[in-house]
Amino acid sequence: MVLNGVAIDGMSTSYTEATRNTKTGGDVEFSKNIMKCVARGNQDVMLCSDALMSYASPHTGESVNIYRADRYAEDNPIYVIKGLDANGEAYEQEIDASKINPNRCSFNELMVLNVQTGHTSPSDYMHTVAVRENANTHSYFEVSDYISSIKSVMQDMKTLGQWDSFLSYDKWMQDILNYYRSWK
Repeated sequence: MVLNGVAIDGMSTSYTEATRNTKTGGDVEFSKNIMKCVARGNQDVMLCSDALMSYASPHTGESVNIYRADRYAEDNPIYVIKGLDANGEAYEQEIDASKINPNRCSFNELMVLNVQTGHTSPSDYMHTVAVRENANTHSYFEVSDYISSIKSVMQDMKTLGQWDSFLSYDKWMQDILNYYRSWK
């Protein structure tokens, strides 16, 4: 299946669904349905259809697919992220949601907290995009104080009189903080 002609910021992007069975980057094996996005400079981005959540940056070429680890349990909230880094190299990383400090974490870790706390809707994702922009991080792996960034975006919503958005951000932040505090 191919979807063509999507233009973002003057960049033409096409999406192709494909199946790959390749082994790259050490022991990382991708053998699943993958959506391939061809961006500037023909940089590939992998979005896997079987992931709990997937996202990619056409600017950096980074892509992330979040999965529960095989040994995942409520008292052992281990996730695995897989994708391509900015150099197009495959990676795989385990993340323990119970050890994530939202005051000092990467965007990937924030997204794992979103999955763990049930914040996976499109509007929840848009919250994280606005907060990432506010944090001024460029890589999904770059660490920032996302709670301060959430508070800053909330202040903007308050100033604009966008009370529904303000309350939505507040609920999201409280859920993340309550989860974090439950493991401290």
